[in-house]
Amino acid sequence: MLDSLLSILITGAMISALYALIAIGFTMIFGVGGVLNLAHGALIMAGAYVFVILNRDVIWESVALPRLLVFPLAVGVIGLASYGLYAGLVRYIEDDPVITFLATVVVATMTTEIALGIFGDQPYAYTVVRGQASIAGTSVSYNDLAGFVLSWIAIGLLWYYITQTDGGRSILAASMSERGAQLTGVDLHSVRTRTWLIAGGLAGLAGIFLGGDQAATPLMWLNPLALAFIIVVIGGIGSIKGSIIAAYLIGYTETLTVSMLGQSFRGILSLVILLVVLFLLPQGLYGREYVHE
Repeated sequence: MLDSLLSILITGAMISALYALIAIGFTMIFGVGGVLNLAHGALIMAGAYVFVILNRDVIWESVALPRLLVFPLAVGVIGLASYGLYAGLVRYIEDDPVITFLATVVVATMTTEIALGIFGDQPYAYTVVRGQASIAGTSVSYNDLAGFVLSWIAIGLLWYYITQTDGGRSILAASMSERGAQLTGVDLHSVRTRTWLIAGGLAGLAGIFLGGDQAATPLMWLNPLALAFIIVVIGGIGSIKGSIIAAYLIGYTETLTVSMLGQSFRGILSLVILLVVLFLLPQGLYGREYVHE
């Protein structure tokens, strides 16, 4: 019994950290521009496949780069892809939320179809870090452990950036009130481009480790994005702190459900929690911290 409980606690902590990354990026983009970015999911999938492509031996034979650069390079590529999506498309239509939402759906669908055309629908298994570790008698892959550690490093760096730097505080100010931020001299275009860049990097980071844990497929982003939406609503739309706490609530709920009831019931309790929160706390656990004007 104790071993099972420890296994649930450890496994839940690992996957929840990745869910937090995805949800934070999703909620940041909504917070600073009011955009429900469905393409955020496609970036998760793209992160896994970019890592796979860069990690192939043929790449290193041609460019002779050290393998240590594969991971940050893949994260950077996805961050730039997210930035390109905003700069090349979203910035021109973001004043119309419905059109923007539909455009991100189209981008996500196109990206998925492209991945299906190139890679097919067969899962591609890989590991970011090989090997196993034992934590309190529970076997944990180095892949999951590295994902957990790097996720929290990323969250810590983001928290420092948001709270301790002028650039980060401008994002916070814009997410609270765009009009108020403009009155204090904040450049909204710069804020939004940085936010999309950061959110893309977080999605890429999460995608790399999700792919390493579950195998990369063109449709691998559907469940994580759905969970991210649930997490953001439960935590409070626009709240980074709420997204982190809700990610662990959903992550542990999912882990417990799979352990006790099996994969078929994986998302049911998460939906029940969402309905309860919407009924009792329509604004989420931490309310609506940020207002888009």
